[in-house]
Amino acid sequence: MTIRAAEEKDLQKVFEIFQEVVNQKVYYPYDKSTPKTYIEKIWVNLNNIIYVAELDREVVGAYIIRPNQPGYGSHIANAAYMVDSKIRGKGIGRALGQHSLQSAKKAGYYGMQFNFVVSTNEGAIKLWKDIGFEIVGKAPDGFYHHKKGYVDAYIMYQRLE
Repeated sequence: MTIRAAEEKDLQKVFEIFQEVVNQKVYYPYDKSTPKTYIEKIWVNLNNIIYVAELDREVVGAYIIRPNQPGYGSHIANAAYMVDSKIRGKGIGRALGQHSLQSAKKAGYYGMQFNFVVSTNEGAIKLWKDIGFEIVGKAPDGFYHHKKGYVDAYIMYQRLE
């Protein structure tokens, strides 16, 4: 597997992975009515720090980093990750997560915060804790899971030193 900076030619594949993951209705609050232009504005664009994971020359995952807030909150990074569900469980998410921490440090961020980690996404929570994140907050019933109903959403944070 190779992790490299995304290029314009990668963005359509990243968007397709994004759609596939979002359509599972268990990881992200976006739904199929979210316009592509909105996703391109906040997620799939080269204005963010964006890297892709390649396996056998095919893009199979990606992450973005951007400021969590403007101005006086811009020293904290926010990141989001997507891995093609056909190849989950092969360490791609972990590799992207670890790589993103180094990228955020290199870009000068003081910390990284995830604003919305769905509590039923146990694999992601375990991964983020394994690489140094902690749960610092909770939005009770913050996510509507299509099978389980209302579940909590966590805020997770890690200082980058």
